Amino acid sequence: MPNITTTTAQLFIPEIWAQRAMQALRNNMVLANLVTRDTDVGAFSQGDTLHIPFPGTFVANDKAPGGNVQQQVPTDAEVLVTLNKHKEVTFLIEDVPKVQANQDIMDRYLQNAVIPIAEQIENDLFALYANFTNSVTSASMTSAQILQGMLQLNKQKVRLSDRKLIVSPGSQVKLLGDTALQSYIAFSEPTAVQNGGMGRVYGFDVFMSQLVPVATTYKNLAFTPDALILAMRSLPEAGNPGVDQMVVQDPESQLQFRQTVSYNPQALGVQVTLDVLYGVSVLRNAAAAVVLTPSADG
Repeated sequence: MPNITTTTAQLFIPEIWAQRAMQALRNNMVLANLVTRDTDVGAFSQGDTLHIPFPGTFVANDKAPGGNVQQQVPTDAEVLVTLNKHKEVTFLIEDVPKVQANQDIMDRYLQNAVIPIAEQIENDLFALYANFTNSVTSASMTSAQILQGMLQLNKQKVRLSDRKLIVSPGSQVKLLGDTALQSYIAFSEPTAVQNGGMGRVYGFDVFMSQLVPVATTYKNLAFTPDALILAMRSLPEAGNPGVDQMVVQDPESQLQFRQTVSYNPQALGVQVTLDVLYGVSVLRNAAAAVVLTPSADG
């Protein structure tokens, strides 16, 4: 490959790479796209603790004829989220013009760089299953287990809208082969089946993730977005000469990362670093139930 000088390094367009990287990050996530997200582009440091408020409880009051309404000022609650996760991936591009001119090559670079970050965020969110007190135990994933998960959420008075179910690859196969669901899925969700999914079943939007935790059992998760929170904050910009930094935030998913680009004279190439600063926490324990299935289900 030809050596890259500071002149040819100028052909690198950071905005193009940042937008492609954001698309790759979003596309490689499941759970992170479904939970509550809290973002801010202000500069923070690793270890900072966020105090994220959410409104308290209201009550319904009787209104007497001719009487006044009763104004309520509920005490706000808050969840503490520590920004203790700082993950980065750094790579070198020697032939900038070739890579940037070929979208397929660019995407291969970015996919390989972004996937480890996406998987780490997903794993940190999934690990919070241990904090949920509601669970369903089963000998295998069946339509009956979805109903039990639904029952758990109903008992906790979890809202009926926006319910999600994330299952392991083996659990997805078990459900697709469940005789009680086959006809429904085939006729009601044909597009989802064509794409390898399931669509909506018993009030849940069903997703498959290869990162569902497993020990002796798989920890499939039935929840609403307010069960978990992913807080992301940007790191400060270095402001050094010869370094191009930008914070990119996706308006759709609110995910964000920092991109740092510089010319590396020792390696004769453009060095790119993608890094994220985030923290995760349970937001509402009652809004989730862990659906346990045997590890033999796959």
